[in-house]
Parts: sequence; C-alpha cells; structure tokens
Amino acid sequence: MSSVTQIAPQRAARIARQLVELIELQKLMPGDKLPPERQLADLLEVSRPSLREALHILQAQGLVQIKHGQGTFVQEPVVAQELRASVMTKTHGLNELFDAREVLEVPASKWAAEKATKEDIRLLRATLNQIDTITAIEPIDFDQLQALDAKFHLTIVGIAGNRFINQTLNVLQDVMKMSMETTLRLPGRSEISRSEHNEILAAIENGDGDLASKLTLRHITGARATALADAKMRENN
Repeated sequence: MSSVTQIAPQRAARIARQLVELIELQKLMPGDKLPPERQLADLLEVSRPSLREALHILQAQGLVQIKHGQGTFVQEPVVAQELRASVMTKTHGLNELFDAREVLEVPASKWAAEKATKEDIRLLRATLNQIDTITAIEPIDFDQLQALDAKFHLTIVGIAGNRFINQTLNVLQDVMKMSMETTLRLPGRSEISRSEHNEILAAIENGDGDLASKLTLRHITGARATALADAKMRENN
C-alpha cells in the first residue's frame, strides 16, 4: 500500500509535465481551452483519474483553470500576472522598460539562432515584408507598424523556447508596446529599425547566436536612446 502512495504523486507530476509540454507544443495561450479530458487521456496514454490529478497539480500552480461543466483553460501564470499588474501601473520609467527588454530579448535571440527552423525563418521574413508594405504607404499606419514590430520580436522570443520567457510573452508585449509608443513615429527611426531587423534575421538564419544577440542589444540600445531623447525634449517643451 505504501509503495502505491509513493508512486501515484510521481506519476501525476510526470503527467503534469507532459501537459505543460503539450500546451507549449500547441502554442496555447492564456484563455485557450485544452482538449476534452477523454481526448487528453488518450493522447497521453494515461488513465482519466491520473490525468485529473495532474490537472489539479497544474491548477494549484496557477497554470490552468478548471471550470466545471466548461472544461480546462490555460491560465496566465501567477508570476506573469504579477508582472503585468506591475507594468500596467505605469510606474516604471523608460529605462526600466528597456532593461526588461534587454534581459529577455538579448539571450532569446541567441537561442533562436540555435533553434530556428525554415518555417520560423519564413514567418519572420513574412513579418518584415509586411512592415515594408506598411512603411511604403503614406500616411503610415503607426499602430499597425508597432504591432508588426512587436510581432517580429515576440516571434524570436517564442522560437527561443525558454519556458519562463514564453510564460511572460503577453507581459513582454505590454512592455514593448509602452517602450515603442513614440519611437517608431520619430523621423528616420522606422528606417533604422527595418535595417536592424534584417540584420538580426540574417544572423538568426545563419545560426550565429552571438551576432544575433549583439545586434539585438544594439537595436534595443538605439531605441532606448531615441525614446529617452524624445522624452527629455517633451519635458523641456
């Protein structure tokens, strides 16, 4: 009897890890619904009672929410919720926002260069092509340009495959939106950004992680300097 009680928690923990991997593999986001219980059990080749126990573990960790009669939904992790709440108070200065981008994006670009598939490269290039199309039309739709710019960076972070960073992707998107709010509208900045994006993509495509991380750091540093200079000018006016 004692050996059974020791094995059951280990089995449930293993199934919980498999579920987390499945969520990442299917790129499910907070609010997305998991497949039905029977389908999940068949997919993972486990019993439904073991699956339920694993789901309760993930619910206790704040990774999923079980809604009786509706199903199980991916939930934004507590750490991401706290980060989001902190970011949305808007008490952070521009330097802190760009610090956050450096911490997350610079290593992510290095890992992306090591992991990117041909399909990943195709998606990144398609985003840059969309940016080219947007910037060729006057007047430029800066809201759409900002969304595409963020998509390029977030796709790289997603390719990196780091679990913590992936869990905070939505928060990073908020950070990027706030840090890029005005920079892309400034004369010449969108052209510089496009050129640097192409260089970053080339490094990732060539599998040169060190160069990709250096170029990403230079890109964020340039955006930071532009944003701070603009903020200072606004203060003086």
